Amino acid sequence: SNPTKILAPEAIRGCGGILVNSQGKRFVNELDLRSVVSAGIQKHCSNYKSDDYEGPPFAWVILSEPAQQGFGIHALSFYMDKMGLFERCQDYKEIAKLIGCDEQVLRETFDNYEDACLVGACTETGKDVFPAKVSPDSKNLIVGRVTPSIHYTMGGININAAEKIQERISEGTIGAHRRIRRLFAAGEVTGGVHGGNRLAGNSLLECVVVGRVAGQRAATINFPSKKMFASDDASQPETKWQPVTVREVRNTDKEYGMNTREVRFNLHGSLQESGLAVGQFIALRGELDGETLLGYFSPITRPDDIGVIGILCRVDEKGGPITSLLEKARPGSCLYMSAMGGLRLQFERDSITYKGEQIRRIGLLAGGTGIAPMIQIIRAYGKHVRENPASVQPGGLNLIYAAEEVSDLSYMKILQDLKQQYPEHFRYYVILNRPPLGWTEGVGFVERQDLIKHMFFPPEEGDLAVMCGPPIFEFAMRKTLAGLGFDRSQWFSFSEDDRVSAHN
Repeated sequence: SNPTKILAPEAIRGCGGILVNSQGKRFVNELDLRSVVSAGIQKHCSNYKSDDYEGPPFAWVILSEPAQQGFGIHALSFYMDKMGLFERCQDYKEIAKLIGCDEQVLRETFDNYEDACLVGACTETGKDVFPAKVSPDSKNLIVGRVTPSIHYTMGGININAAEKIQERISEGTIGAHRRIRRLFAAGEVTGGVHGGNRLAGNSLLECVVVGRVAGQRAATINFPSKKMFASDDASQPETKWQPVTVREVRNTDKEYGMNTREVRFNLHGSLQESGLAVGQFIALRGELDGETLLGYFSPITRPDDIGVIGILCRVDEKGGPITSLLEKARPGSCLYMSAMGGLRLQFERDSITYKGEQIRRIGLLAGGTGIAPMIQIIRAYGKHVRENPASVQPGGLNLIYAAEEVSDLSYMKILQDLKQQYPEHFRYYVILNRPPLGWTEGVGFVERQDLIKHMFFPPEEGDLAVMCGPPIFEFAMRKTLAGLGFDRSQWFSFSEDDRVSAHN
């Protein structure tokens, strides 16, 4: 609203204009980020003063003839001739008089800048690109005043890949944010990558891409079906293939383990739940180069997470043929998903049940990539402890995790955080077949004594052992459990689930 200001294009700095303060000294790399240049003006420049008016700090921008040519003479005439925002000066002496600085100081500034142009580096500001030369011999210069002003809001609200607004939480097992129902955001109000700094084209991207996604997901709030899969119905509707859209693909090498990716899919409605039970797995199907690929995954999102279902997959040879399809998946890609069999634990208000029987202690036996379904169980168990602390007995969740070597381990950060968060309720033990030097936990294969010491023994009513991993691993675990006196009803083995063979 201030009539003495007009938005200056980036080209004023980009074409080779230099910035000086009221003392005639340069103070910043003119090609640095807007945030850096603005901070430099705030720190090193004097406030604008005119009669009784005192305005914000400002700098002088000086354009030599090459810089004026680079900016564009016709474009420059708009700012100079029509708007009156630039003044012509014959040389640096006239500029010094206009600025009100010492003539010798400004000459030294021009001298130093000319030297920096010749060597390709300015030791004072770190500038190493010089679009146009300025020297004490430069003639026909133009000068204008520039000051920081609000043009683009940065920082802002945290959103996820579906543009849902998120709030920060402290009690989460995975992640530190939770979405706020029915609330979406796009544009300058948001943070993240687009709120970190003003990037060229941001506004258009946020409106046309991010805004479109927000609108599309908001439009599905009243989707008629509250659950995508009818997990409590063992008939045909559960096995129906449903189209799902890829929401995002995350590189999780550092977070969950080497060669891993988390792939998240949008459910049909933004308030819809998957309808799966804890421990139930899904099948994914898609086409790549004319070939139909199929894979089975255990979701790492909880069944009550709304609008999304996420899986973790390997992207090396251990991930299977479906890996090549998932590696090429991008936001917006369409695959087909079907609910399968699995454990189907029920977490109720004050109890955990399996096939109608109350469960008091759970032992998890994971081999290699078989850790994936255990993460969903652990997440659900952690939430159950938070919501029903009085009804959960200590030592109720125990994990034995076996892998070939350290690089095969996934989710270790999550396991460590959960153990620290619930030391009385959760513990885990890792066994490596090829451990590194200095390894202090298990070595070799999972043996009888490992289950006795690190799971629970002797078996009692209300105990349940869950195993997932290569078929030979699960076969060995079933044999060991039977030898320890576990009844067949006290364990679940994913490899024995006949729902996989029914879809092959």
